Amino acid sequence: MNIKHLTTLFFISLWVSACNSPIEYCSTSETELALDNFLTEQAIQLTSNKKNDHYDGENIFGAVKIKATLAQIRINLDNIKKVKQDTEGHKSSCSAQLKITVPPPMLSDVDSVRDTLHQVRIITYAKELQIDNVNNVFLQNIDYSVLTTKGQKTPSVQFESSSFTHLLDEIVTAVLLKPTIALKAAGATGITEPLIPIITGTVKPEVNIEKTNSVSDIENTSLPKQDLSIAKPVELEPQKLPAAQELTKTSPAEAPVKQITPSFNCSIATKPTDITICNTTKLAHLDNENMQLYKNARASDPVATKDIWFASIKAKYACKTTVDCIADVYKKSMRDYDCVVNKDKAGCNIDMLKH
Repeated sequence: MNIKHLTTLFFISLWVSACNSPIEYCSTSETELALDNFLTEQAIQLTSNKKNDHYDGENIFGAVKIKATLAQIRINLDNIKKVKQDTEGHKSSCSAQLKITVPPPMLSDVDSVRDTLHQVRIITYAKELQIDNVNNVFLQNIDYSVLTTKGQKTPSVQFESSSFTHLLDEIVTAVLLKPTIALKAAGATGITEPLIPIITGTVKPEVNIEKTNSVSDIENTSLPKQDLSIAKPVELEPQKLPAAQELTKTSPAEAPVKQITPSFNCSIATKPTDITICNTTKLAHLDNENMQLYKNARASDPVATKDIWFASIKAKYACKTTVDCIADVYKKSMRDYDCVVNKDKAGCNIDMLKH
């Protein structure tokens, strides 16, 4: 009888242990680490995709830089509760308050960059994602599941909300863009074209020489004499215009037509697609319209807007230098952004927002 009772108690204890062990996993350090890893991996993937959105993107959004930035942000759980547990005891449904703590200097840098880019400040962006903020801490009540498998040391976490992933992405993006933004601010216009050294002779009045490189400085430079038939400097001649255009050009009554520039800085454009946009008035105009609609859509639904943005960027660069192709991409993304804001508009549907 004693053996029978002991056997019964043994199986009851196993059953209780099986049922109760996942409860502990809602709040273990392993679970917090698993959740941290999940969020950072998702953020790394989002931010890495931006290498195609910016000049020198491969260098700006390198994986090492992204991880180093994310390592400075602390992720932890508060007010943890078990909501439900499956009958086999392998899965616990939990709720908690997810908190992301960002160093104050980093937050300051983020807002500085976003101000320069005419984006809403990061706290406002967080509110759009239904994330609360207290000083440098962002928090939101979340639901998650913890899965445990026999022989598995670390539990796996299922977490469906993407809000914090997008928040982390925006924070890291701004931090990594800071050096580029600072460089632009220091140089006013960014990278300038190098001046071609002039071997001899005088400079025609039509050629504009930067003040920092005066003609006398160049002429006084000791350079070996070269055969001018080989190393002849390029001389810019004024383009001859038809009589009607010449009259328009010299007429004092008319002001010069201002060049339309796109939403990005053409002085540092290196990609063929961007250079094409800078040199094509029609595309520059579409780029400005597209940017305004993007901002409107982002204020309405930042997650859907970001998906459209990524897809349109890839499609745009796939066009290379084909003007009509680039224009079509702009027109499609503009329609999609408009549908984000006006979901009930005729012709707008969920499929339309997918590229």
